[in-house]
Amino acid sequence: MKSISFVVFSLVMIGGVFSPVTAEVDPTKPALFKGVSTSESSAEDGELALQSIFKRSSGYSAIISGKSYREGDTLNEYTVSKINSKNVVITDGRQQKILRMYAYEIKK
Repeated sequence: MKSISFVVFSLVMIGGVFSPVTAEVDPTKPALFKGVSTSESSAEDGELALQSIFKRSSGYSAIISGKSYREGDTLNEYTVSKINSKNVVITDGRQQKILRMYAYEIKK
């Protein structure tokens, strides 16, 4: 009986060592979403992705492409001009782009 238990234990341990390694994926990690711009040019805006918006006591802040920004901060050649609960407005002096949290597509 001990030899059967030892064999079963050994097979379980060997199977654990030689089993293929699977990548762990965090199911709570937010997907990157490319913001919708008013000029419809996602390649020109440097692939900016609005990931989250937070309401704080001092106003709103936004996570854009992995970094935190507040109104007035600079983002590449753009300035964050307005953050509200649904979108972020960035300007470069000539044009204005709106990064949205969600694509508002109505599907039929």
